[in-house]
Amino acid sequence: MKLHKWLFVLAGGLVAGMAVIVLGQKNDFPVQSPFPSPTAASASAIAAPRPVSRETEPLSESELPPVEQFKNIPRATLYRNKVAVLMYHDISPTQKGGDIISPDRFAEQLDFLRSKGMNFISLQQFRLFMQGGEVPENAVMVTFDDGYENFYTTAYPIMRERNIPGVSFVITGDFSKGAVVNTPHMTRQEIADMIRSDPAIEVQPHTDRLHYKTGARTDALTAPLVRNGIAESPQQYAERITADLNRCIGTLKPMNAEPIDTFAYPYGLYTPKVQKIVRQAGIRYAFTTALGLAERSDDPLAIPRINGGSPLVSPQRLFASIHWENRSRQRGHNLYIPETVQHNGREDIRTGHAARQ
Repeated sequence: MKLHKWLFVLAGGLVAGMAVIVLGQKNDFPVQSPFPSPTAASASAIAAPRPVSRETEPLSESELPPVEQFKNIPRATLYRNKVAVLMYHDISPTQKGGDIISPDRFAEQLDFLRSKGMNFISLQQFRLFMQGGEVPENAVMVTFDDGYENFYTTAYPIMRERNIPGVSFVITGDFSKGAVVNTPHMTRQEIADMIRSDPAIEVQPHTDRLHYKTGARTDALTAPLVRNGIAESPQQYAERITADLNRCIGTLKPMNAEPIDTFAYPYGLYTPKVQKIVRQAGIRYAFTTALGLAERSDDPLAIPRINGGSPLVSPQRLFASIHWENRSRQRGHNLYIPETVQHNGREDIRTGHAARQ
């Protein structure tokens, strides 16, 4: 019964949303999303995606709104002074999962976006953009979280073949193959070789050993740890995450020509306290899993992204979601990448992470 109700609501939203998009294209005004505006969260609350529940399980591809109409949109200037920051995690030709994309689909996404006039930029260009510099129209930046070895063996070769820059956010505690989790991570040598051969690729921090969940809406970065029933004091908590960030940044500095000043929050979780410590550690830009196009007016320590790394995100769907976010007044309420798809796979604890406590 809940599924029928959701499909009815989704179908109604599709009809209303597409009508407004068409009207907006004809009259060149921003589109108002049919979804309600989110309420403001408490300043002290963790900025986190809504936990996936039985009522909000990820949709199947057949249940998502159709995107055929976007195949025929000609190359055009969709936006200026914005950047679509794409988020990926895992890439594999054989493995399946909510946050695993196949190499073929990844390549098709990049080629389709480029065919529609999207221009890929580097992290250095993004830094300059946030400081007031110019970027090409329809700017796009590719980011991969976690630092899996398949970024080096699979994603990076696809990007390099197309002269597409990007950034990999690395968990430095996982440098040794299979050190903490089952999925192999890039080694120091692989990172050094990649950066040496392609300066347009950067490797930036994703914590050293704090990438594991401690609750439904908390992780080791955003909440004090509890051991033997005793929680860390505020000072112990601050010292622990400061030490982890400094360790992660210090490990990456010798490998990079560019500054280590950019960060991706594990699971997209952060608090004002975390932002303060991240800033004190020398981080100037931090990426979330919130959905939207990045603009200069954004909080530089809470930059949104668009998930391209779900098996449900076809090239047309990814382009449609960028188009939607550009036109909508209500950031994040995207018809083509619902919240459950945007955060699909990010609420699960990967095998081995819990052991880090």
